[in-house]
Amino acid sequence: MEVDFVKISPTQNMTVLVTSAVDRRLHTAVAGKLMAYDNVHAEQVGFVEKPEDPNAAARLQMAGGEFCGNAALSLCAYLVWSGRIDCDTHCTVPVEVSGAGGILHCDIKREGSYFLGKIGMPVPSAIETFEAEISGHRCALPLVRMPGISHVIVDTAEISADREAVVRALTENPGAFTAEDAFGIMFYDKDASSIVPFVCVNTSGTKVWERGCGSGTAALGAYLAHSSGGDVKMAVAQDGGVITVEVCVTGGKITGVSIEGKVEIAAYGKALVEL
Repeated sequence: MEVDFVKISPTQNMTVLVTSAVDRRLHTAVAGKLMAYDNVHAEQVGFVEKPEDPNAAARLQMAGGEFCGNAALSLCAYLVWSGRIDCDTHCTVPVEVSGAGGILHCDIKREGSYFLGKIGMPVPSAIETFEAEISGHRCALPLVRMPGISHVIVDTAEISADREAVVRALTENPGAFTAEDAFGIMFYDKDASSIVPFVCVNTSGTKVWERGCGSGTAALGAYLAHSSGGDVKMAVAQDGGVITVEVCVTGGKITGVSIEGKVEIAAYGKALVEL
């Protein structure tokens, strides 16, 4: 089959958005082909659909049905870039995103050859800890539960095992800490204010060391706000660049989470997918 696509770089978390209609039953298979090295090649694939709510400009349906902040930013930038949203230099774009209820609003600014996007994220449903055995040691790890995805926060100063050992231990039994199909492991370096994200989506079978992770950045900010009991605003360095997270706390509860990052349109065209 032939599909229209646009390839977008939100903090180098390379994302392909399929802009032609594709039956959801084929999403996983189409995404797998598009992500392959010998096709368009990307870290994740989302499908642009008509929204369920007429107040939304479009809907983003990820291949695994998960929530993805960077892909949501990518959709908003695409809608402005393609002219589907009338926008001069600054506008707000309402979209629906899989894994999140209701409408999310994204502020988009044109900055020369790229866009700067800021989007309100779903508030975590819970922040807790769980125990895991890693390289023969029992470790208590923070877990941030978000709609459509859960994120484990691994403080690299407190875990002696290497990253691969942590990933092996957690991916062998994800049911021990989450019922979500998608989960991330955020390796957090407090001194550098940075993360190295690993994201797994069981439905699509993807396991990726991402260069930037929007929902993982939001999860880190939420965890730090939860731990301190106060607002958080921080720039989180990642291999692909910097994502800024803001978390508002009111009455001891997290009431707002947003992320902001750079989004660039990399390519567009038609892809041939053999199923």
